[in-house]
Amino acid sequence: MIGFVLRATGLTAVYLLVLTSLAPGDILVGAALGIALAAALRGGRHARPRRAPSLGALRAAGTMGAQTAAEMVRGSWRVVRLCLGAPCAPGLVEIPRGDRTRTEVAVWGVLTGEAPDEVVVDVDEERDVLVVHLVDASDPDAVRERHRRNHERTRRQVGR
Repeated sequence: MIGFVLRATGLTAVYLLVLTSLAPGDILVGAALGIALAAALRGGRHARPRRAPSLGALRAAGTMGAQTAAEMVRGSWRVVRLCLGAPCAPGLVEIPRGDRTRTEVAVWGVLTGEAPDEVVVDVDEERDVLVVHLVDASDPDAVRERHRRNHERTRRQVGR
């Protein structure tokens, strides 16, 4: 029950943060949505018990968080340079999908989009590439290599 209340409260808080509002009506709607979503995520009485994450998965999550934070700082710096007039070459870069699973592609897309200088544009399954727009795409090979290194590092820590 405590977990349910915490999930509902957390979901309500996220809703209110997105709205940037503490109006009573917004709180009421947020609470209703939070309770409904927490109930839907709860599953039935006979839901399978969840396994505890492996040490490798926890390490990989920490690494991905650190990599994302570092990319957010670097990306912010690149955007600041752009705003101050530094020469940049905005454009698209195609990154080979490689052996990423669909889940890994989804996680990659979310984490890549956190950096302010990169926006995921498309996952082209026919050509097996991930398309990213950057504020400075002057060295696409370096961008591909950075994404490949980050993916390999994460995979090694998970143990795949």
